[in-house]
Amino acid sequence: MNVRQALPGDLPAVSALYNEIIDLFQSQTGTTAWRRGVYPTEADFQRAIREGTLYVGELDGSLAAGMIISQGTDKTYGDPPWQVDAPDEATAVIHTLGVSPSLTGQGLALEMLEGAARLAREKGWRALRLDVLEHNRPALRLYERAGYTYIATKQIWYESTGLANFLLYEYVI
Repeated sequence: MNVRQALPGDLPAVSALYNEIIDLFQSQTGTTAWRRGVYPTEADFQRAIREGTLYVGELDGSLAAGMIISQGTDKTYGDPPWQVDAPDEATAVIHTLGVSPSLTGQGLALEMLEGAARLAREKGWRALRLDVLEHNRPALRLYERAGYTYIATKQIWYESTGLANFLLYEYVI
């Protein structure tokens, strides 16, 4: 799979991909962590494309996955005991990692995380960080399998989830 920075022309396919992910996630789990019209939205993806933070995974010429990687640590995380004591410009946060429902189970999410690590090395970042809802077992297994280390549990308020417990993870580059 080719992991690359998204282009403006990718917007329709990205929006369709995430709508499929949201629909499947809600039908299988009943969880509304991501909701159509709330998060992630087409406007979120437009902004991420404009800012150069949206990355997509292409497989056989089709969009297979996506993620947002933003430089700096999310301020909502507070001050947990990160493994790497680094300034914001030396860290990044992965948000909104998703894989096409028709392609799950093929290791594509892991390939996206590997792509994020390559990008981090290229940019000289020292750590990748992320948050995941405490009950999202598939994501927790994925991040641990990819070498991310659990750091802390933090209550965070997002519009799509309300106040919820999130597990913070870090990957040292």
